[in-house]
Amino acid sequence: MQEGDKHIVWERRQTELWDRIFQVTQDVVVLADSFDNGTGGAVLKEEMVRSAMQVGSHLVRATASDEGQSFYGHLLEAKMRAVETDYWLRLAYVLQQREDVQKDLSSVITQYSAVIDLLQKMMRHVHDEKGAVARHHRGPKVSL
Repeated sequence: MQEGDKHIVWERRQTELWDRIFQVTQDVVVLADSFDNGTGGAVLKEEMVRSAMQVGSHLVRATASDEGQSFYGHLLEAKMRAVETDYWLRLAYVLQQREDVQKDLSSVITQYSAVIDLLQKMMRHVHDEKGAVARHHRGPKVSL
């Protein structure tokens, strides 16, 4: 793959990641509001929303960083928060017994799997290619 093609792939992944994170965070917030407060619903709601919002905040910090190591560190933290959010979603799926909530949870869990995969691909790219952050650093690409 040529340098120009790699840049295009990077830009697409970055745009896709931002779009997915914004959408899935909105979905998590709306979904959390539908939880029953019994069976740990209040704790699930708080932890799930907190970790979901931190995925985006670490991605913002990554794109604001000026050096590869800081960028990579924030990507890693974003991935860890996405994995944590996935945990809370799966726990909620088991504890929230309403079929409509479980259906929505299943959809959001699938979305988080895609976000985790994209974060992992970006981390691999930054790790494997010297100077990748300097060449590709553009800031957030969010379509509104």
